[in-house]
Amino acid sequence: MRLFATVVLVLAFTSVASGSGGQTVRAHGVALTVPAGWRRVASAGDGPVIDPRTLLVVGTAGVAPKSSQCQIAAYRVPAHGAVVVIVGWKSATSGGGRMKPGRWPLKTLTSVKRPSFECFAGPGRAASLVLGGKAYQVNVMVGGSTPAQQIAEALAVGRSFRLAP
Repeated sequence: MRLFATVVLVLAFTSVASGSGGQTVRAHGVALTVPAGWRRVASAGDGPVIDPRTLLVVGTAGVAPKSSQCQIAAYRVPAHGAVVVIVGWKSATSGGGRMKPGRWPLKTLTSVKRPSFECFAGPGRAASLVLGGKAYQVNVMVGGSTPAQQIAEALAVGRSFRLAP
């Protein structure tokens, strides 16, 4: 069973990472590559938060914004679904730290764990990075019954994060 799950994860990562069947979704200067069945999701808004701002949200069928006090977990994630939420700060240091620039933190998006986010009971994972002089956070959340293949797709979507022209 473990071998099967590993093969499924590798295949899902390869299909999204290679761009086969994927489409690019862009907003506010950032982009993600999403597989078939994924779509852009309306932002739930940032409430009183002024930095960071939600830049792009993509998810599987059934993902929708919901009322929440939490910026990242302000989305309804179906039991078998997934969402990726991108937030960005005004500068590389306004997020409270100094990080080495580059995409390398995205490599940590290889698995999900629980608990993951305030206001979200399901599994998830986040990666923080600096690109183009600004700090970003890539947040992946999945439903509690999401199949391994779809979890792998969600993580691959997160790893596809890049700046867009």
